[in-house]
Amino acid sequence: MSRWIDVSTAEPDEGRGNPGNQQLEWNQAANCQVADGELAMTARREAVTSPSGHRYDWTSCLLSSAPSYQFQYGYLEQRSVLPAPRGFWPAFWTWQASDVEWHTETDVYEFYSDNHRRLSATQHSGTHGSCIWQLSFDATTAWHIYGVAIEPSGTTWYVDGTQVFHTDATADAVTNIIANMAVYSEIPPEVGTTTATMRLDYIRAWSSS
Repeated sequence: MSRWIDVSTAEPDEGRGNPGNQQLEWNQAANCQVADGELAMTARREAVTSPSGHRYDWTSCLLSSAPSYQFQYGYLEQRSVLPAPRGFWPAFWTWQASDVEWHTETDVYEFYSDNHRRLSATQHSGTHGSCIWQLSFDATTAWHIYGVAIEPSGTTWYVDGTQVFHTDATADAVTNIIANMAVYSEIPPEVGTTTATMRLDYIRAWSSS
């Protein structure tokens, strides 16, 4: 965990909350726990008021590799089990380094937990490119590997080692890695849902820049 911090410049409220982006959660380190060789990123229904005065009804977990690890081109992957209850929005992505003044972001995946067999992939940088693909499996029931190769010639996504999408768009600046477990305001959790967890076995990255 020494390589990771629990805040990000992608979250405008103290680096821990982003209610303007359809997110309901306040991120804090207590919701990231390592045990039995894996990381549990847990969202909990509990009230927090941020220093800015905004009230959040959920807490959750975000980890960023800033400033210990940054890159422009390379390959990164995550092995994980995604959350099953409706209303959650885990993601694995990159975000521009603190000294970059323009939006640079690659979404390895975004997962909206109302649909267990659909993932979104987006290259927000450069000329942009995106895809929504249907999985052949339920992403909430077993371990799977989600990866992306970001190269000068384009961006290519993989699931369990198989290529699923490519775009000629690519990152145009240096970025950090982020993994987070958002709570989605557009399709919120059921009233009776009090917690949900994303399980991570590992995050690996190889830089070529």
